[in-house]
Amino acid sequence: MMLAACGSDSPGGPAGTSGRPTTGATSSGAAATSPASQTPVTVRPLGAKNAADLLVRGRGTLTASLRTAIDRVRGVGTTLTFAAGTTTVNGTKVTVAAVDPSTFRSYAPTGTAESDALWQSVARGELAVMHTRARTLALSLGAQADLGGTSRRVGAFATTLPGIDVVVSDAVGRQLGLRGTTGLVASVGRADPGEVGQRVTRLVGKRADVDLLTAPAAVPRSFLTGNAAAQAFGTFSYRYSANGTISPDPQWVRANIRTETVPLLGKVTCHRLMLPQLRGALEEVVRSGIAAKIHPDEYAGCYVPRFIESNPNQPISLHTWGIALDMNVPGNQRGTRGEMDRRVVAIFKKWGFSWGGDWSYTDPMHFELAALLKDPPS
Repeated sequence: MMLAACGSDSPGGPAGTSGRPTTGATSSGAAATSPASQTPVTVRPLGAKNAADLLVRGRGTLTASLRTAIDRVRGVGTTLTFAAGTTTVNGTKVTVAAVDPSTFRSYAPTGTAESDALWQSVARGELAVMHTRARTLALSLGAQADLGGTSRRVGAFATTLPGIDVVVSDAVGRQLGLRGTTGLVASVGRADPGEVGQRVTRLVGKRADVDLLTAPAAVPRSFLTGNAAAQAFGTFSYRYSANGTISPDPQWVRANIRTETVPLLGKVTCHRLMLPQLRGALEEVVRSGIAAKIHPDEYAGCYVPRFIESNPNQPISLHTWGIALDMNVPGNQRGTRGEMDRRVVAIFKKWGFSWGGDWSYTDPMHFELAALLKDPPS
């Protein structure tokens, strides 16, 4: 059986770089709500906010004893549990979280947590849909949508937690058959999220997946963006073929694309600016004693000039710039939680990479350069 490498990237190319122009609105962390005719329901005002640092997703029910053990892990501060699972919206599979709006809102991002209208909408039984997912589902605010066979009003578009497409109330969740605690979000206060995440991962073992939602404390906050990134990565013209492949300007390729040997993966061909951070991340994986978690024979490349999904109607893939790579392909297919070790993920994030496993439509084999670090981690 042939397994293809991922056909996805975060939208567009590096900030400020040239390539194939794209259109469409960008996603927002703020909430957009649609006025409803119903009398507002009672949702408690937002009190103290809690940082959503870790997300624990049970492969089954998170038992009371396991939840207590997580609460006792050194560095774990406040926690909140909810029911999570999958259902369909207009026939398309989505991930859904059933929550108590009064308590869950405190873990939501700024702009979402503060919106009384949004959480009242959820409490009324309406849907709060992630911005990017709403676009792919072609949903409109205030319209009706089929949620698992029942018509529900789309009350809000909002960003809540990574990997959650739709948020509904506990009552709606029970109607969908979501029972038991399968999700837990935790705040770690002043502790290092990376270190606490590793402790929780060791505790839960194969019973749950632990996602790091906040960058480890060791991540430098100084990085290049905007015009500086554009100047660093370089701009290029290109030709493309009907099969979705791209031929960038040879002069740009000669100036920016390099083939070098790195730990674990061996020879790789990537953008010259990504190679130091890739090498640093892989060296730290080796030092951490988890080299076996990366499988060199399942590496699917870095510099692969093409459109996303090899479709000329899509934006250019970040693989065209040589700033994305796919690893451990067979066990990390699109739309799955994947088998990528979360300690590897945490190390790559520390070195300036983002991870496709955090996306709404997951791509856990995929890492892409998100920041050019001026000061590499020590």
